[in-house]
Amino acid sequence: MNLLKKIVASLFIVVCLSGFVNAQPLQAPDLQCINVLSNGDILLTWSIPQPEPCGVFIGYLIWGSNGGAFVIIDTVLNQAQTTYTAIGLIGTWNFYMETSYACVGYTSLTSDTLDTNLPLPPVINYVSVTPAKNVLIQFQPSTSPDAFAYIIYKVVAGINFPIDTIYNGNTSLYLDSIYDSGTGSITYTIATMDSCGNTGLISTIPHNTIYTHAITSNCNTTGKLIWNKYKNWAGGVNHYEVFVSINNQSNNLLINTNDTTANFTYGADSMCFTVVAYSGNNLFTSFSNLYCLPPNPSSPVQDFYIRNVTVAGNGIIDLYFSMNKNSDVRTLKMERGTNGINFSALSVIEIPTDLTIINIYSDSTPLTDQLSYYYRLQALDSCGAETFSTIGKSIWLDGGAYSNLINHLEWESFELDYGGVTSYTLFRKILTTYDSVATAGSSTLDYQESVEQYVDQNGTICYVIVATDTLNFPNGIIDTVQSTSNELCIDQLVKILVPNAFAPNGKNNIFKPVLRFADNKSYLFEVYNRWGGLLFSTKDATEGWDGFFKGQLAEQGVYAYLVQVVDSQGHNAERKGTVMLLR
Repeated sequence: MNLLKKIVASLFIVVCLSGFVNAQPLQAPDLQCINVLSNGDILLTWSIPQPEPCGVFIGYLIWGSNGGAFVIIDTVLNQAQTTYTAIGLIGTWNFYMETSYACVGYTSLTSDTLDTNLPLPPVINYVSVTPAKNVLIQFQPSTSPDAFAYIIYKVVAGINFPIDTIYNGNTSLYLDSIYDSGTGSITYTIATMDSCGNTGLISTIPHNTIYTHAITSNCNTTGKLIWNKYKNWAGGVNHYEVFVSINNQSNNLLINTNDTTANFTYGADSMCFTVVAYSGNNLFTSFSNLYCLPPNPSSPVQDFYIRNVTVAGNGIIDLYFSMNKNSDVRTLKMERGTNGINFSALSVIEIPTDLTIINIYSDSTPLTDQLSYYYRLQALDSCGAETFSTIGKSIWLDGGAYSNLINHLEWESFELDYGGVTSYTLFRKILTTYDSVATAGSSTLDYQESVEQYVDQNGTICYVIVATDTLNFPNGIIDTVQSTSNELCIDQLVKILVPNAFAPNGKNNIFKPVLRFADNKSYLFEVYNRWGGLLFSTKDATEGWDGFFKGQLAEQGVYAYLVQVVDSQGHNAERKGTVMLLR
């Protein structure tokens, strides 16, 4: 019977080959799977193609090969049949199928070629932890044409545990969303299943995730990051890169290494680490879990900066300072010096309750009108580690009055670590308010001005210097501050100008001294005759002698005078001389 079927099929092929050159195709059965039964028989399973109306159905041709040329094994004459059992075939066989119709001018397409071997497992390219804490498995699809699904396994203590099945023979990705990044490294492998439910061999080349964690200890500012090796890349691992994010900022490369450990400094900042493995051919990468550390609970003080030093009043200097908000502080001391090198403890100050802001300390003991001061802070943490802040220096303004109505000013430079003075601005006060006088560059430390225009004003003129400074700290903080010097008040001495003659009946008919910078506390003006007799006396600087004595105009001649002034600063000024009275 089988021989008859083969003869019929061969005759049909000859007929078809003698047909049209531009033959139309006949769809082949969809050969889905091949099962080797327990007794050695081979079961083929297919789905029937769409019937062709071009002619009479002849049969399904089953072609087979056990290593040589394909030959027709049999012809299935039942158009609705979907299985066939081949008996007595030994070894590994490959099969494909064709559909045969009595249709002139048609050619037959062939099905996929399947073999009696179980489907081959896919090759894993990499497994990698995603930012969402899942594991992505990327693999090369199985080369077996009957690959229908993939079974994902987790390998625990050498035993493969199936966790999921992907019903897509063409896929190359799987996402394990149940992965717990805190449990350690996970190893995965894969097997292929055909559409008949036959599962091939499980891949013997599993891949594992990288699990990283750190070892730290109290009162230690260093830590060690540790991770497991990535295994089973062809060519091994080229290298590892360790990235760190500080305070949730962008990632920065910490180290490039072939080791599985990395040291780091563990301070007052939160830190998150990621390890990336690169395959030997640099085609694939695998990311570890994200491992984060909170700020070191025993971290030393960090980002410890003097932010400004400014004279707040006579004998008062305000210090502005900041530090990392997570700094471990147990004792805080203020220190002061006069040369920037040697410091003495000023006081133990209260630890600020809020380290997220710039805090202020007021020193009420300096001699602000005599010299500048350098300041720094000293902090001790709970582990006894000592940390010093940066240094800041106040401004001392000095100067004096020249006899030619010139006020001379000079000041010591303002200094802050990580800062730079951009300008100095001089302010002047004549009566009650300060007005800007001049602005100078950072290298200018003196100034002088004429005060002749103010001779009719108060004899005391006050000044302050304000420095503008731009700060650029290592932790990225950029700030601009202004520091004020002490107030310097300069007294121009009272000047007494007295005319040497006057004419009671003329144009200059009142004899009166002219005072400059006369902010008087007391005043006395007297006129005497040649025998020492007192002719005129007043304590009012606006009054003068009109040349009369007891209602009578004095004789023409020379008269003596005395002028005494005490200004508001207690300075005494006196002028004696003679004046000619003209009639």
